[in-house]
Amino acid sequence: MNSPENFAAAAVASLGADLQRVAGVVAELGDRVVQLENVSGAAAGGAGSAGGLRPVCWPSLTAVQAAAAWDELGEWVARVAMPTLSPTLRQVPGCWPMHVWGRETWSWLHAAHRQAYGPHGSGFQAAEWHTRWVPHAYAAFDGKDAARGGFCDRPEHRAAGADPGRVLRVEDWSPWFDRARAEDLGRRQQEETESSTGG
Repeated sequence: MNSPENFAAAAVASLGADLQRVAGVVAELGDRVVQLENVSGAAAGGAGSAGGLRPVCWPSLTAVQAAAAWDELGEWVARVAMPTLSPTLRQVPGCWPMHVWGRETWSWLHAAHRQAYGPHGSGFQAAEWHTRWVPHAYAAFDGKDAARGGFCDRPEHRAAGADPGRVLRVEDWSPWFDRARAEDLGRRQQEETESSTGG
């Protein structure tokens, strides 16, 4: 018989089964959210952290954070970008560290590389890094406000007799890198001191 009690019991049983299915889906989605956070870097450390996949937000860094970001960037450019890409002086001028556009371009290319080749990277991301992001980086270095044809607009940055078709070497940019890093950190330390003393 279809008594109200039987109908209610059947409805409760059906709802219980539905609730168990929904709980399983929610648990599965929770695992997927954690995976997505790990891949996107949302669960990682702060922006630009060595262990995270987030890009460096240079204006927001303290002097200590900037020192670590400069060191990580220089290491990556020297050990990964130079041997992998072999850019010429025409593509990337040696004075790139002295310019915000140089530091920013290498920074975002580095972040894209970490995502492509990191623990959650894929063949698609690696291919996109080489076929999309590297050419975009070269275009950024060659932009009208950057270094058209490998020459920035500052005559004091030009290396006398440098063949623009020659492959860029670490020794071409490392003195500029050391100088830019020191100037940037000095500026940040001064701003932090002035901010803490109210002056």
